[in-house]
Amino acid sequence: MVAGGVALGMNAKSGIDLPEDRRPSFPDRVGYFDDKYGPRNWTAGSVLMNLAIGQGEDAQTVVNMARFYSALAIDGNVSKPVLARRRSERTKLFELNAKDLAELHTALAGVTEAGGTAAASAIKGVALAGKTGTAQSGAFREGKELNHAWFVGYAPADDPKIVVAVMLEYVPFHGSVSAHIASAIIAHYLKIQPVSMVETEG
Repeated sequence: MVAGGVALGMNAKSGIDLPEDRRPSFPDRVGYFDDKYGPRNWTAGSVLMNLAIGQGEDAQTVVNMARFYSALAIDGNVSKPVLARRRSERTKLFELNAKDLAELHTALAGVTEAGGTAAASAIKGVALAGKTGTAQSGAFREGKELNHAWFVGYAPADDPKIVVAVMLEYVPFHGSVSAHIASAIIAHYLKIQPVSMVETEG
C-alpha cells in the first residue's frame, strides 16, 4: 500500500505553476511507521486500512486529488495542472486493463446514482463519476469533531471533459455537501443544470 501510494504520486507535489504548491503528507516507506511509533507499536493491518480510506498519515492537497482523478478519467494518463495557458504535459500514472478501468468508472458513477453517497448531486442527462470523503480533522467545536468534507469527480463519466475537486475544511457535515458544490461547477461548465435545481424549478 505504501509503495503503491508513492508510485501514484501521493507524496509528491502536483507540479502546478504556483510557488505555494505543497507536498501532501504520505509515508514514503514502511520504515516510516517504525521511526514514528516504534517497531512494536503499530500494526500493518490498521495502518494500511487507514491509508486506503484516506485517513491516518494520508493528507492530500486538493490539487493533487484533482490531478489523480484526471488520471482516472483519462485511462491512467495524468495531466500536469497549470494556471497559465500552455501545452498540456501528460504522463502515464498507472496501467489498468479495459475491464478493470470500465468497472472503476461504473463504481465511481454509482456514487451519484440512487443509493450513492452523492445521489442528490446527480446532473440531469450526464453521468457524474466521483467519490465523497469525510476526513477527521482533530479539531472540535462544542464537543463534536469537525470534518474536512471532500468530493472529487469528473464528467461525463464515459467521455470526461472536466475534473473538479472540492474540500471544505473544519465543517460539521460530510462529503455529500462538497458533492453539491462540485456538481454545480461541473453542470455550469457543461451548460446544464444539476437535478436538484431542475426539480426545484419544476
